[in-house]
Amino acid sequence: MRNRLMGILLGLAMVLSCSAGAFAQAKKSDAPAKSVSASKTPDLTGVWMRDAPPATAMQYWIYELNQEEPPMTPWGLERFKTVKSSFGSHMYPLEETNDPVLHGCFPPGVPRVYMHPFPFQFIQAPGEIVMLFEVDSLRREIYTDGKPRDPDLLPLWMGSSVGRWEGDTLVVDTNNFNDKTWLDRIGHPHSDQLHVIERFRRTAHDHLVDDITIDDPKAYTKPWTARLEFKLQPWKLTEQFCEDGETFMGLEKKEASQEK
Repeated sequence: MRNRLMGILLGLAMVLSCSAGAFAQAKKSDAPAKSVSASKTPDLTGVWMRDAPPATAMQYWIYELNQEEPPMTPWGLERFKTVKSSFGSHMYPLEETNDPVLHGCFPPGVPRVYMHPFPFQFIQAPGEIVMLFEVDSLRREIYTDGKPRDPDLLPLWMGSSVGRWEGDTLVVDTNNFNDKTWLDRIGHPHSDQLHVIERFRRTAHDHLVDDITIDDPKAYTKPWTARLEFKLQPWKLTEQFCEDGETFMGLEKKEASQEK
């Protein structure tokens, strides 16, 4: 009888022990699931188009990115004086402009790539985010794998970009530019020391904000900022290439006629 009672008590103890272990294991397995949910990468995918009111000539007299002139250095001012833009306070006929995009078919660079009336698409993949631009069918690769930039890269038209997530914001750090592009269609210059930081944040399902900091100690006396906004569109990108500037010049003429 005594042995039977001891056996029952021992069995009960084993059941309670297993139940406690299973409960602890269940609690332990819950923790990673909550952690993964909390750290889910924000989704910026989709086709985005600049969300801005129709352009007016007065807007372009000042600046496309900001409502005041950026603080240029003597070097920047001298370079700016050589510009012959089809926008701004001293607009040149399209046939006379020395715009590198209109007459050279060169890539527009960053942030000017957003100034043209074409959409872009965000595509997210492990370790990388790709921006596909309809303008000239350009692509921009933003590496998020934590690896440093390749120090042997030659200066690039669109720069070299690395990214990281800060909460719901994608921070894109871009440098290694050449000095052959304009910051906007007005012709504000930059040097090969240009450093651009962008902070992309989806403020609503169909609304995206890009807060931009431009730092170029050779061209500007201090860093300055701008904000661009974009709207989600149910579009697909089409193939578009610059052919001796004709595609862009046609759009510039259309916009110029709408401003009158």
